[in-house]
Amino acid sequence: MVDAFGCMSSPPDKTPQQWGDLARAGYPGFTGERPKVAVWHGTSDTTVVPANATELVDQFTDVAGVDQTPTGTTELPGGTTRTSYGDEDVVHYSVTGMGHGTPVDPGSGDEQCGQAGAYFLDTICSAKHDAAFFGVSGPVEEPGDPGDPGEPDPEPG
Repeated sequence: MVDAFGCMSSPPDKTPQQWGDLARAGYPGFTGERPKVAVWHGTSDTTVVPANATELVDQFTDVAGVDQTPTGTTELPGGTTRTSYGDEDVVHYSVTGMGHGTPVDPGSGDEQCGQAGAYFLDTICSAKHDAAFFGVSGPVEEPGDPGDPGEPDPEPG
C-alpha cells in the first residue's frame, strides 16, 4: 500500500517502451487487437497527481504502437482539453482545475449527466464522452455545435 500511495503522488518516470513492456508482460501470449484507451485527469488532482496521466498516455500509446505526438486537440466544455493519439487509439481528457474524482455535469441537457458529490465533480459529462469514444452511443454534440444539417443525428448503437 505504501508503494501505491508513493506512485500516486510521485509516479515512476519510465519510457513509453518500458511502460508498454510492463503492460504486454501482463498477458505475453496475447495476439488480438488492443483496446482503445481513454484517460481522464484533473489538473488540480493532489491525490493522484497529473503526472500519472502522462505516464498512462506514454504506456498505452506504446502498447497501441502509435506515436506519443498528439494527432488532434479539441477544447471541450468544463475546461476540458481532449488530446488524441494515433487513429483515436488513445485519448487524454485533461480537466482544468478539477481535483480527484469523476467528471459529471448535473442537469437535464442532452450532454449533461450525473449528480455532483464526493468524488463526482461538476465539470463535464465524462460518461457521455466515453460512451461516444467506445462506440456505444452516437457522437457527443456540444452546446452550440451546429452539427451537419445534411445528416440526421445517429441513433445510439
